[in-house]
Amino acid sequence: MSRIILHIDMNSYFASVEQQANPFLRGKPLGITGKHQERSVIAAASIEAKKLGVKTAMSTWEAKRICPSLILYPGDPEKYSYITSQFNSIFSEYTNYVEQFSIDECFLDLSKTVADYLEAIVLAQTIRERIKKTCGEKITCSIGIAPNKLIAKLCSEQVKPNGITTVCKQNVLKFLDTCKLRDLCGIGNRIENRLGSLGINTFDQLRKFPLEKLVNEFNSYGYWLHESAHGLNDSPVINTREEPKSIGHSYTLSENTEDKNEMKNCLLGLSDRVAWRLRNEGFVARCVHVIIRYSDFTTMAQQQTFTEPTSNGLMLFKIAWQIIEKWLDVSKPVRLLGLSASTLSKGNEYQSLFKKERKVRSLQKSLDKIQNRYGSDAWTRASLIGVHFKKRSSGFHSPNSPSTM
Repeated sequence: MSRIILHIDMNSYFASVEQQANPFLRGKPLGITGKHQERSVIAAASIEAKKLGVKTAMSTWEAKRICPSLILYPGDPEKYSYITSQFNSIFSEYTNYVEQFSIDECFLDLSKTVADYLEAIVLAQTIRERIKKTCGEKITCSIGIAPNKLIAKLCSEQVKPNGITTVCKQNVLKFLDTCKLRDLCGIGNRIENRLGSLGINTFDQLRKFPLEKLVNEFNSYGYWLHESAHGLNDSPVINTREEPKSIGHSYTLSENTEDKNEMKNCLLGLSDRVAWRLRNEGFVARCVHVIIRYSDFTTMAQQQTFTEPTSNGLMLFKIAWQIIEKWLDVSKPVRLLGLSASTLSKGNEYQSLFKKERKVRSLQKSLDKIQNRYGSDAWTRASLIGVHFKKRSSGFHSPNSPSTM
């Protein structure tokens, strides 16, 4: 049975996420670095920076020499992991076979989802639009569609950014012959040089080279080279998505505070965000974990379990605030608050016997639909009107300041 495999590769991923989160960075050459920028390398370059010659793994000083206008920006792994979880959730709606190859790329096996390549293309376009609506306009992806993982990954590299390339089974060899050997995942510079010393510089030459000689030169890797030159690869797409053990958010206040009302507002906003994510991913929780960090950076963490599982933001808030009232050190200003829900299980909250609670739950479902379509800020509680969180893509948190070094 012929398979249909998608390889989805996010374009300039870390840089695109930062540009989505911070309008100041959009349209500008951007390089994502480590914390110590002067001794770091470029972990990701924006599309604008790539056009000016900046490349991944280039030292920051070399990148600045090539592009003096380059903005250096410290990476935020938590933010990127959150966005990755968002698009993985989208992928899982279309197939149970989702293999995360790296933080910014996945394989999807659509063999049981679509009837042919035309349906696969339509689905790929749908997924791309879903990513845009969920994660933001600046976060784009390139998609390869092919009979196996090897060719699908090669396809996704062909049209960047934001392209879709399709190669069906009968066109695999023709497609390979338009590519360079080093384009194939698994053939690096060292292997390419060794093949060149054997007079092999194209896939056509590699196909015609005797298998026995390839094995003599490369041992078992020679078999892989031979099969790859024929576009063959039977490795399965293995579902690597693990269920989360907890879902949470934290927020660093713009100023340290001793005001309990300000703490309540912050905690309620966090609770609603966590509850929305619980419902969005089909979970209920039986435990709430609260973190308080004071102005001197000492940290208190406490948790409480409960009998009835919930995904209700107000319920999470009430439990969390009880914890804070019990453990809060009133002699210290608070710098950060965090809340997470754990002991997760798939399912819905218990069905209430009270009409008022059933109406609230029905309203919550409608509000969730609005949020899923228009974003997490589509509605807010009346008690939080006038409360403004500085945000980033992975929740609240203030964005880092850009550096021009």
